[in-house]
Amino acid sequence: MVVSLLAGMICSMAITNYSRAYDGGSQRRYLATPTGRKIRFRLRSDDPLPGGLYTLFQLAIYYGNRADLRRVDKLLESLRAGVGQERQWLLPWMEVLSGVVAWLRGEFDAAGSHLEGAAVALAAAAHHELDAVWSQPNDPAAAAHDHLALVGLVRGDLAGAEAELARTACRAEGLGFPQGPFNLAYTRFVESWIRIEAGQLDRAAALAADLTDQAERHGFDQWRLIGAAQQATVGALAALGADQLDPSGLRAHIATVIRFVDTWRRLGVNMYLTFYDSVVARLLIAAGQPQQARAHLDTALAQARDTGMCFYDAELLRLRAPTHADPDARQADIGAALELARSQGATLFELRAALDDYDLRGQPARAALIDAASRIPANNAWPELARAQASLSDDLPRI
Repeated sequence: MVVSLLAGMICSMAITNYSRAYDGGSQRRYLATPTGRKIRFRLRSDDPLPGGLYTLFQLAIYYGNRADLRRVDKLLESLRAGVGQERQWLLPWMEVLSGVVAWLRGEFDAAGSHLEGAAVALAAAAHHELDAVWSQPNDPAAAAHDHLALVGLVRGDLAGAEAELARTACRAEGLGFPQGPFNLAYTRFVESWIRIEAGQLDRAAALAADLTDQAERHGFDQWRLIGAAQQATVGALAALGADQLDPSGLRAHIATVIRFVDTWRRLGVNMYLTFYDSVVARLLIAAGQPQQARAHLDTALAQARDTGMCFYDAELLRLRAPTHADPDARQADIGAALELARSQGATLFELRAALDDYDLRGQPARAALIDAASRIPANNAWPELARAQASLSDDLPRI
């Protein structure tokens, strides 16, 4: 009863226009977004999830895509209240959702705990009960491993991230349509992002192209758009690494990536969006437009504050530093990035901030750089480690 009332309250807050259509024993509900796009929810008359639990799950995924993390928290609280002893098999899915939300917040240790626990529970469990009611293409086990790969990314554990991606691909290959291709597309997106962060742009480009091809083959419009954005991102970053920067080409790249970012922000598709904001800022800085870059980064940081999606804040602060003409303001942003990355357990971002701090201050920043580099897991080929070793070859311990 309580869960039913909460579901109704949340739906009434979320749904601008609400209509119903009936199909035999099923009831389909449609959420109309402010842009007019309809999201379908299905409630079955024989649903083993009474009290609106199935709807709450779908709403949690919907609001997660919007990065409305406070509302997702309320939905998860309602879900936990309604599970009961007879539906404990739902708990691993809730742990996955909790882990994804924690990762988006930048609470990476908590995210790892939720996701690792969920992955173990899902590997050991039969999926008959969930399969009987679940019509979403998102697979909980695949989602857990994809986001464990992203935990590995921020920790600087590239090898660990690759192992998680391999587990997801193996899982997706055993699923039918649409779950198999859909989850493999998600994995291609995550891996292309990780390859971008690692400076492996050729591999990122191949993955983004494969993602786009799969999306077109299977009719996944969402992944087709994301694949195109990844291809545009890789192309833009590759242009930054060219021997001679082409100003007209750079302007075209800026316009393309900004178009993707503005479209997603206008539609409210905010999940992971601040990563793309950082790409826009890098392009604008390279084009000699630091004020425009700072304005874009300020918008991204404001959205992070509003939504709680702070997973990339350390990078946004680090990138904002060179847009300041005032040395004190520059140092303040670098210091804030370093402190935030350290507190979040984002060792890769901490290393990047420490490198920039060393470039800015020299010897006083040396110890922090050595410390951050030493905490990158062994046998991980990050460009930042090569930079650190080149700068501190005399003092840096073997990594």
